[in-house]
Amino acid sequence: MTTLMALALSVIPAAALALDAGFPLPEQYAKRVSDGIERYRKADAVVRVVDRHGKPVKGAKVEVRQVSHDFLFGCAFPSWDISKKQPDPETWAKFERYFLTLFNYTTTENMIKWHTLEREEGKPNYRLVDAFVSWCIEHRIKVKGHNLVWGWPWSYPKWLEKYPPEEVAEKVRSRIKDVVGRYKGKIDVWDVVNEPLHADWFETHMSRDYTEKALKWAREANPKATLLVNEYGCQWGEAERYAAYCLKLIGSGAPLDAIGEQAHDPPRIPSPKQIFDMLDRLSEVGKDIHLTEMTMPSDGKDVESDFVQGKWTPEMQGRYYRYYYTLAFSHPKVKAITLWAMWDGHSWLGQGGIIAKDWTPKPAYNELDSLINREWRTNLSGTTEADGAYRFRGFHGDYEVKVTARGKTATAKMHVAEGGKNAAAVRLE
Repeated sequence: MTTLMALALSVIPAAALALDAGFPLPEQYAKRVSDGIERYRKADAVVRVVDRHGKPVKGAKVEVRQVSHDFLFGCAFPSWDISKKQPDPETWAKFERYFLTLFNYTTTENMIKWHTLEREEGKPNYRLVDAFVSWCIEHRIKVKGHNLVWGWPWSYPKWLEKYPPEEVAEKVRSRIKDVVGRYKGKIDVWDVVNEPLHADWFETHMSRDYTEKALKWAREANPKATLLVNEYGCQWGEAERYAAYCLKLIGSGAPLDAIGEQAHDPPRIPSPKQIFDMLDRLSEVGKDIHLTEMTMPSDGKDVESDFVQGKWTPEMQGRYYRYYYTLAFSHPKVKAITLWAMWDGHSWLGQGGIIAKDWTPKPAYNELDSLINREWRTNLSGTTEADGAYRFRGFHGDYEVKVTARGKTATAKMHVAEGGKNAAAVRLE
């Protein structure tokens, strides 16, 4: 353990007492959360300053400003034609502004789903996806494709039903090859199979090992992609079954890189124990965890929980988002959290967005803005020691560095990551 980490963890009990997790936490969970965020989301870093002769500069002023997160804060994206600024230019401008303020990661909500993309057999329409992907590249937003295979009656094209199992398999293989291959290098994260424990059409109409096959075909189409399966219900008793399913996939040689858990079961609120029991069980699979489809209401209906009582007011929704994000952010295996609705004007769940239909930010938006852009973002300044070093501990991500000394100013960039070099060298000429 590094000196800076040891110092930070030594004051965790006091920090845990001051932790704002939306809802009061039992002491053992408050400590676990504070400790986890400090231990797993930050790292020691150093800026070394030398003069033109390579000698250390003592007393140089150093400013470090974090400009991006490694952690993936995401939101699903509507099936809008960005090239035409749908649904209208004014709405699009507001949506874009709010979206880019919070998120560095996005998931295709419906535009790549098979029944949407290829309504007529052999004629997939990539127009919406192409425009969307170009916009994401322009704004440095990482994209996840959702989804390649999904076995509910409404989630695959009806024309597929006419084929026998061997031809269904060939159609699935061709779809995965074409879609994943088309966006290789642009979409490098995929929900390959959605809800395999609950949606069984491909299991009964293709083969029992269809998930394994789909993952292998996706790996062939993009060897560098991060491949997931995605499920729901793990906070409410299905984590054991899901973990066993994932372990079976891995045991069969399927290239599973991360586990997706949807994390939205409105209107219920899980306790800290339920959340951590789920995350701990899934983490035993040995893969990263993505919390993939969070949406909770703000419609005034009763909260269902043994942990929290009340109504789903906008204030309760905001407190819940702060609570869930804070607990999840503290767990070492969680690498992404994705909302499924930003705006009430486009939400599968009534009043499930974090921005009202009139474009007023709700408490939930403000809570996430505070966490992502202030509380979990490092902006520090100080002076170098005798060896020319300014040492700090910061959240994982990209940084801009500014150094001032002896009437001179220099800048640099650096990256802070778990196990990374986490160092910048600045020469004052």
